Amino acid sequence: MTTRRIVLAGGLALPALAARAQDRPVQIYVGFAPGGNIDLAARMAAPFLEKHLGGGTQIIVVNKPGAGGMLMLNEVAAAAPDGRHVALVSFPALVTALYDNTPRYRVDSFTYAGLLTDEPYTVFVGTDTPFRSLRDLVEAARAQPETVTIAGAGIGGAPHLAMMAIERAAGVRFTWVPTQGAGQAMQLVQGGHVAGSISTVSLTVRAHIQGTLRVVAIMERERWDKAPDLPTAIEQGVDVAAGSARGFALPAATPAPIVARWEEAVAKTARDPEFRALADRDFLIVRHMDRATMTRFVEDNAREYGALWRSSPWRR
Repeated sequence: MTTRRIVLAGGLALPALAARAQDRPVQIYVGFAPGGNIDLAARMAAPFLEKHLGGGTQIIVVNKPGAGGMLMLNEVAAAAPDGRHVALVSFPALVTALYDNTPRYRVDSFTYAGLLTDEPYTVFVGTDTPFRSLRDLVEAARAQPETVTIAGAGIGGAPHLAMMAIERAAGVRFTWVPTQGAGQAMQLVQGGHVAGSISTVSLTVRAHIQGTLRVVAIMERERWDKAPDLPTAIEQGVDVAAGSARGFALPAATPAPIVARWEEAVAKTARDPEFRALADRDFLIVRHMDRATMTRFVEDNAREYGALWRSSPWRR
C-alpha cells in the first residue's frame, strides 16, 4: 500500500499532526501468527476501515504473537492513545488471560470501538486420519486417555476452552498442544503431527470443501445453513456449543472523538455490501455490536470466565 495522510476525528487532525501522519500509518495489532482466522479477519477488514475512517487513512496489520494474545494486548494497552494503535481483540482470550496469567492490562485498560464478527468453532482432523466423526475422536480418547492430541492457538483461549468443554461433556481427556495461531495448528493437522484441532468456520469450512482437511463437527446448536452436511457436536452426543467473537479496542485514554470515529468506521464496515460479500465468500460471520454493547459484552465475558476459572481452572 502507498502511504497516505490520516485525518483524525473531531478537529484533532491539526496540520502538523496530519503531516506527520504520512509516516505514521494506523496499526491494527493481531495477537497471533499470520495465516490464522483472526489474522485473516483483520486483513479482510483493513481496507474497508481505511475507506470508512476517511482522510487517506493507511492501515497496516501487525502480528504480535505470544502468550495467547496477551503480549499484544499488553502492548496496545500501554500505547499512545492517538488512534493509531488498535487491537483486533478476540473473546474469550482477552478476559481469560486475566485469570490464568499476569497481564499488564485489565478490562478497563481499553475502550471498545465495536464488535465485527462472531463465529462457531469446528473440530477438524487430517484427511489421512482414521477419524470420521467427533464420536471417533471421543472414543479414541476414552480408550486411551490423553493420547489423542488436539492443537490450537494458545492456552486459555477460546479453542482451548472449547476442547475442555468437549472433555467435560464426553467424560474424556485429550492432550492440548498450544500453538502461536490457528494457521500453525492447521499445519500440524495437515502434516499428521496431531490428531486434530479446533478453529472457526471461516478458517476450516473452505478447506473441508476443498478436501485438505476434514471437519468432523461444528460447535453450534443447529447445523449451519452454509455447510448443511456438517453435523453438530450435539448431534454426536457432545452437548457443547462454542465460538469466538472479535472486535476492535483502543487504549483507554484515547480521546472520545477518535473512538467515535472508529466506532463509526467499524459499523460502516459491518454494513458495507462489498465487505459482507467477501465475508460470505470466505465463511466469515459478521455480527456487529456498537461501542456500548461491546463494552457490556466484555464485562459479561469477564464475569462468566472468572466464575468458570474458580470452578474449573483451564491450566492443569
